[in-house]
Amino acid sequence: MARHPEVSEQQIIDAGLALEKRGKRPNAGAIRVQLGDRGGLARIKSIWDSYENQRDEPLYPTTRSDLSFDVLPSAYADEAELLIEKVSQAMKHMAIAAYGDAQSLFERRLKSIEANHAASIAHYQESEQSAVDCVEKFEDELDEIQAERDALAEQNAKLMIENAELRGRLDASKE
Repeated sequence: MARHPEVSEQQIIDAGLALEKRGKRPNAGAIRVQLGDRGGLARIKSIWDSYENQRDEPLYPTTRSDLSFDVLPSAYADEAELLIEKVSQAMKHMAIAAYGDAQSLFERRLKSIEANHAASIAHYQESEQSAVDCVEKFEDELDEIQAERDALAEQNAKLMIENAELRGRLDASKE
């Protein structure tokens, strides 16, 4: 007895179409991930390939091969040509609008990335300035400490001299 499939054919097709809608190229692995890691890869590939092959067929298949556009009645052919021209113009306008939308989206994303990088640079500059300020503060403190050390060393030397003098007097007074 065979197992029932974990996902239906329609779910596989819907997942592939969802990937296409997001601008991704559907393949068996991507569709399986879209389905929540369900379904067999071989079955998904088979169903998607079959769907793609059927999808590439003409939208309106002709059953009569003896007809061509040239043999249509002139009124019908004129209307069809007008319709084709309108559709062609509409497609051109859509392409131009899509290009404009893509370009403005790119510019917005670029400005956003530039703003993020500018904020990062400002943060790093503030950090660098803070580090410079700390180094300068520590150098000033070091200079003060060294000056105090030198003063204490000089004071110590004077006290040692006085101490030696006092010992000498003390020894002289004992004798």
